[in-house]
Amino acid sequence: MSEEEAYLEMPEGNVSVKPDTIWAKISDEGELEVLRWDIIQMYAREYDMLAKAKQKKHETHTICKLLVLVRDQLRKEYGSAR
Repeated sequence: MSEEEAYLEMPEGNVSVKPDTIWAKISDEGELEVLRWDIIQMYAREYDMLAKAKQKKHETHTICKLLVLVRDQLRKEYGSAR
């Protein structure tokens, strides 16, 4: 792996997101243009932590948790090993 490739990889759990970071985007044609699973998983983990602490969750946390749950359910149904 080159230094550039290593620099571009983010270790799990160490994702830092600026408020204006696009983690999901639908194109003008109604197609999925961007879907950042690293960020989605980070928000889903935050959802779990906030739920445990009985703290209020932002709608972003809820949507991301839902995306992860749906993805995991589809993997189970279709036997994906990912």
